[in-house]
Amino acid sequence: MPPFHEIDTQITTALNALEHLAPKIEFSYACELTDQSNIRQHDYAGLYKIEIKKKGEFTRFEDWFEWFQKEWELDEYRKEFTPNTRKKRVVTHTILPDWVPLYIGKARNISKRVSQHINIDIKKPTTALKLKSRKNMGNQEFRLSTLRVSVKNYDSIVPQLERIMRDRYNPILGRQ
Repeated sequence: MPPFHEIDTQITTALNALEHLAPKIEFSYACELTDQSNIRQHDYAGLYKIEIKKKGEFTRFEDWFEWFQKEWELDEYRKEFTPNTRKKRVVTHTILPDWVPLYIGKARNISKRVSQHINIDIKKPTTALKLKSRKNMGNQEFRLSTLRVSVKNYDSIVPQLERIMRDRYNPILGRQ
Protein backbone atom coordinates (compact mmCIF):
# COMPACT_ATOMS: atom_id res chain seq x y z
CA MET A 1 0.00 0.00 0.00
CA PRO A 2 1.41 3.45 -0.93
CA PRO A 3 2.46 5.70 1.96
CA PHE A 4 -0.54 8.04 1.72
CA HIS A 5 -0.52 8.65 5.46
CA GLU A 6 3.05 9.95 5.32
CA ILE A 7 2.25 12.22 2.36
CA ASP A 8 -0.90 13.45 4.10
CA THR A 9 1.14 14.33 7.20
CA GLN A 10 3.63 16.28 5.10
CA ILE A 11 0.86 18.17 3.31
CA THR A 12 -0.85 18.94 6.64
CA THR A 13 2.41 20.33 8.01
CA ALA A 14 2.88 22.48 4.91
CA LEU A 15 -0.70 23.80 5.00
CA ASN A 16 -0.31 24.64 8.70
CA ALA A 17 2.80 26.63 7.80
CA LEU A 18 0.74 28.48 5.18
CA GLU A 19 -1.93 29.30 7.80
CA HIS A 20 0.76 30.81 10.05
CA LEU A 21 2.40 32.73 7.19
CA ALA A 22 -0.82 34.14 5.73
CA PRO A 23 -1.44 36.91 8.32
CA LYS A 24 1.86 38.47 7.22
CA ILE A 25 0.93 38.39 3.53
CA GLU A 26 -0.63 41.48 1.97
CA PHE A 27 -2.10 42.27 -1.41
CA SER A 28 -0.27 45.02 -3.33
CA TYR A 29 -2.27 47.80 -4.94
CA ALA A 30 -2.01 47.46 -8.71
CA CYS A 31 -4.32 50.01 -10.36
CA GLU A 32 -7.84 51.22 -10.97
CA LEU A 33 -9.86 48.81 -13.14
CA THR A 34 -10.11 51.50 -15.82
CA ASP A 35 -6.33 51.19 -16.40
CA GLN A 36 -6.36 48.33 -18.92
CA SER A 37 -2.70 48.82 -19.90
CA ASN A 38 -1.59 48.39 -16.28
CA ILE A 39 -3.82 45.35 -15.86
CA ARG A 40 -2.08 43.71 -18.84
CA GLN A 41 1.22 43.90 -16.92
CA HIS A 42 -0.05 41.47 -14.28
CA ASP A 43 0.39 38.33 -16.39
CA TYR A 44 1.47 36.06 -13.56
CA ALA A 45 -0.15 33.51 -11.25
CA GLY A 46 -1.60 34.39 -7.90
CA LEU A 47 -4.51 36.03 -6.17
CA TYR A 48 -6.33 39.25 -6.93
CA LYS A 49 -8.69 41.43 -4.94
CA ILE A 50 -11.23 43.76 -6.53
CA GLU A 51 -12.67 46.54 -4.38
CA ILE A 52 -15.41 49.11 -4.95
CA LYS A 53 -15.15 52.68 -3.70
CA LYS A 54 -17.83 53.79 -1.29
CA LYS A 55 -19.76 56.67 -2.81
CA GLY A 56 -22.61 58.77 -1.59
CA GLU A 57 -23.56 59.92 1.85
CA PHE A 58 -23.54 56.47 3.43
CA THR A 59 -22.00 56.23 6.88
CA ARG A 60 -23.15 52.75 7.88
CA PHE A 61 -22.11 49.60 6.07
CA GLU A 62 -25.63 48.20 6.29
CA ASP A 63 -27.09 51.20 4.44
CA TRP A 64 -24.42 51.14 1.73
CA PHE A 65 -24.80 47.38 1.29
CA GLU A 66 -28.58 47.67 0.96
CA TRP A 67 -28.02 50.11 -1.92
CA PHE A 68 -25.30 47.93 -3.47
CA GLN A 69 -27.29 44.70 -3.27
CA LYS A 70 -30.30 46.32 -4.93
CA GLU A 71 -28.09 47.55 -7.79
CA TRP A 72 -26.09 44.32 -8.14
CA GLU A 73 -29.08 42.00 -8.12
CA LEU A 74 -31.25 43.72 -10.72
CA ASP A 75 -33.49 41.22 -12.50
CA GLU A 76 -31.65 41.72 -15.80
CA TYR A 77 -28.39 40.49 -14.21
CA ARG A 78 -29.71 37.57 -12.21
CA LYS A 79 -28.89 34.06 -13.43
CA GLU A 80 -26.18 35.39 -15.75
CA PHE A 81 -23.19 33.49 -14.32
CA THR A 82 -22.10 36.28 -12.01
CA PRO A 83 -21.08 35.99 -8.37
CA ASN A 84 -23.80 36.73 -5.85
CA THR A 85 -23.63 38.49 -2.53
CA ARG A 86 -22.55 36.22 0.34
CA LYS A 87 -24.57 36.87 3.47
CA LYS A 88 -22.09 35.04 5.73
CA ARG A 89 -19.36 37.42 4.52
CA VAL A 90 -21.47 40.56 4.49
CA VAL A 91 -22.44 40.22 8.16
CA THR A 92 -18.77 40.33 9.21
CA HIS A 93 -18.51 43.97 8.11
CA THR A 94 -19.27 46.38 10.92
CA ILE A 95 -17.71 49.55 9.53
CA LEU A 96 -17.93 51.12 6.09
CA PRO A 97 -14.42 51.56 4.66
CA ASP A 98 -13.60 53.86 1.75
CA TRP A 99 -12.93 50.74 -0.34
CA VAL A 100 -15.17 47.71 0.17
CA PRO A 101 -13.71 44.27 -0.67
CA LEU A 102 -15.86 43.07 -3.53
CA TYR A 103 -14.24 39.88 -4.81
CA ILE A 104 -11.14 37.75 -4.25
CA GLY A 105 -10.06 35.24 -6.85
CA LYS A 106 -7.16 33.15 -8.06
CA ALA A 107 -5.73 32.84 -11.54
CA ARG A 108 -2.77 31.41 -13.38
CA ASN A 109 -2.81 34.66 -15.35
CA ILE A 110 -4.24 37.53 -13.29
CA SER A 111 -4.27 39.93 -16.25
CA LYS A 112 -6.43 37.64 -18.36
CA ARG A 113 -8.85 36.81 -15.55
CA VAL A 114 -9.32 40.40 -14.37
CA SER A 115 -9.91 41.48 -17.98
CA GLN A 116 -12.70 38.90 -18.12
CA HIS A 117 -14.25 40.37 -14.96
CA ILE A 118 -14.27 43.74 -16.68
CA ASN A 119 -15.04 43.00 -20.31
CA ILE A 120 -16.88 39.72 -20.74
CA ASP A 121 -20.47 40.06 -21.90
CA ILE A 122 -23.23 39.44 -19.37
CA LYS A 123 -24.69 36.64 -21.52
CA LYS A 124 -21.47 34.59 -21.66
CA PRO A 125 -21.60 31.43 -19.51
CA THR A 126 -18.22 32.14 -17.87
CA THR A 127 -18.60 33.20 -14.24
CA ALA A 128 -17.25 36.74 -13.85
CA LEU A 129 -18.27 40.14 -12.48
CA LYS A 130 -18.98 41.38 -16.05
CA LEU A 131 -18.62 44.99 -14.96
CA LYS A 132 -18.91 46.72 -18.35
CA SER A 133 -22.15 44.85 -19.05
CA ARG A 134 -23.63 46.25 -15.84
CA LYS A 135 -24.67 49.67 -17.10
CA ASN A 136 -25.81 50.70 -13.61
CA MET A 137 -22.24 50.20 -12.31
CA GLY A 138 -20.63 52.46 -14.92
CA ASN A 139 -20.14 55.38 -12.56
CA GLN A 140 -18.57 53.26 -9.80
CA GLU A 141 -14.83 53.11 -9.11
CA PHE A 142 -13.11 49.76 -8.79
CA ARG A 143 -9.52 48.96 -7.97
CA LEU A 144 -7.26 45.94 -8.24
CA SER A 145 -4.71 44.57 -5.80
CA THR A 146 -2.67 41.47 -6.47
CA LEU A 147 -0.53 38.87 -4.77
CA ARG A 148 2.00 37.06 -6.94
CA VAL A 149 2.21 33.35 -6.11
CA SER A 150 4.65 31.71 -8.52
CA VAL A 151 4.91 28.13 -7.30
CA LYS A 152 5.17 24.67 -8.85
CA ASN A 153 2.33 23.35 -6.67
CA TYR A 154 -0.22 25.98 -7.66
CA ASP A 155 -3.21 23.63 -7.31
CA SER A 156 -2.25 22.73 -3.74
CA ILE A 157 -1.15 26.12 -2.43
CA VAL A 158 -3.14 28.83 -4.20
CA PRO A 159 -6.68 27.55 -3.43
CA GLN A 160 -5.76 27.29 0.25
CA LEU A 161 -4.27 30.78 0.26
CA GLU A 162 -7.36 32.08 -1.54
CA ARG A 163 -9.58 30.61 1.19
CA ILE A 164 -7.43 32.15 3.92
CA MET A 165 -7.49 35.59 2.29
CA ARG A 166 -11.22 35.33 1.63
CA ASP A 167 -11.78 34.57 5.32
CA ARG A 168 -9.61 37.54 6.25
CA TYR A 169 -11.13 40.19 3.94
CA ASN A 170 -14.66 38.80 3.56
CA PRO A 171 -15.41 40.05 0.06
CA ILE A 172 -19.12 40.63 -0.36
CA LEU A 173 -19.37 38.73 -3.67
CA GLY A 174 -18.38 35.19 -4.55
CA ARG A 175 -19.38 31.59 -4.79
CA GLN A 176 -17.89 30.69 -1.41
